[in-house]
Amino acid sequence: MTAHPRFIPLVYGNKVLNEGSDGVGQSVDPSTGAVIAEFARAGAAEVEAAVAAACQAFDNGPWRRLRPFERGRAMQRIAALLLERRDEIARLESTDSGKPLRDAYWEVDCSARFFEFYGGAADKMHGNSIPLGPDWSDWTVKEPIGVSLHIIPWNYPLQLIARGVAPALAAGCSVIIKPSAETPVTAYEFMKICQEAGLPDGLVNLVNGRGSLVGDLLARHKGVDQITFTGSVETGERVLVAAASHAVPCNMELGGKSAQILFADADMDKVLPIIAGGFLTHCGQVCNAGTRLFVQRSAYDEVVSRLHSHISAMTLGAGVDDPDMGPLISTRHMQDVERYFDVARQDGDLLMGAEKPNAPALAGGAFVRPALVVGAGNDTRIAREEIFGPVLTVIPFDSAEDAVRMANDSPFGLVAGVHTSNIAAALSVGEKLRVGQVWVNSFGVGLDVEFPFGGYKLSGYGREKGLEALAAYQQIKNFCVHHPMPS
Repeated sequence: MTAHPRFIPLVYGNKVLNEGSDGVGQSVDPSTGAVIAEFARAGAAEVEAAVAAACQAFDNGPWRRLRPFERGRAMQRIAALLLERRDEIARLESTDSGKPLRDAYWEVDCSARFFEFYGGAADKMHGNSIPLGPDWSDWTVKEPIGVSLHIIPWNYPLQLIARGVAPALAAGCSVIIKPSAETPVTAYEFMKICQEAGLPDGLVNLVNGRGSLVGDLLARHKGVDQITFTGSVETGERVLVAAASHAVPCNMELGGKSAQILFADADMDKVLPIIAGGFLTHCGQVCNAGTRLFVQRSAYDEVVSRLHSHISAMTLGAGVDDPDMGPLISTRHMQDVERYFDVARQDGDLLMGAEKPNAPALAGGAFVRPALVVGAGNDTRIAREEIFGPVLTVIPFDSAEDAVRMANDSPFGLVAGVHTSNIAAALSVGEKLRVGQVWVNSFGVGLDVEFPFGGYKLSGYGREKGLEALAAYQQIKNFCVHHPMPS
């Protein structure tokens, strides 16, 4: 076997295994095509052992017996360690996923914020008292749901681990992490941080491998009590079928084809960079990417022209060089995105920012140029299917009612943006949009861990982030006591 700079083991209980029964996988830098790491791939035997370790940690380990503020302090240590290793982890993430370095720094910062936020919430998960009248006392308590499985996609490997694992740990659960085979590197760095922070053996477990094998085995395993999944609709459906085999609840954050609605009265100098970022961040490989832009007709030509100039001037390059835009995750995914260029030409007019990149520095990488699509209706494939690439379909509208109708006419309902200087119009439109989150004159805010995130329709159900996320990792137990006065 060829030696590479990094090897990623399986980690469960107190075991670190460099071999899995399904062989070895490779992780590739999408900027160059070079192998940057190899990882042990779990099979059925390792799945059994990892679930057993997680069950042991939940049933008999010390984590649930800690006072809640003690769990919170351990989670604060994880946050501090993430920030101590910020530069190293960001560079690993940028190389493994291809995202620009500034976005990888954001990912580490956001991951730390999740542990700060939920670490602070660990001792604040109160129950309720329920009045039943004289001689009765009734109250609820919140208990951890058990072993929580986290199936992680490749686009935000570290941040999406933190987003689910932090509230699960705060609630008292043990967890199993199944990273994407495309981006396994920082999951192991997170495991090492958990160990350094003093988390008990088996509380957090890492099981790398093929989703079709390991993901399915884990999702079907009767020792798993809850599943948090982020990924495509198709894979999510398979996870739900597996979860239904033993009737466990799921948090499902699936796809999107998010709308941005731009009124002619908006401050174009401010909002057009926001709109561009909404579909270009991480090369458009974001579930909530704003890839449908509805523009009030009187501003349509100006907006298309300015956006075209913007994307034409963008630089492409390796993520660690912090370009305007990095590569797609793989050459296979690049081919999928390029097929949508043909769809765009059939459905409308494809306006590319430039020709297909052919610079020698980009050879071997999964690079595409961002693109605008005009002349395509909201009923076309290019406007309805999730591409997961930097392609924006621009559609004119005449009235706010038309914009809302078209925005809602989608199988997805994750997020939406409304851009206008008229706050009354923004709120009126926003309340009519069937999405889980509405941005006004913005599309993403900093290290936004405080408010809930999730979708309607095929975008999934359940909520990540905010205090609402804790409910996924808890069971509610009711106590009812009859205490009549002795006669």
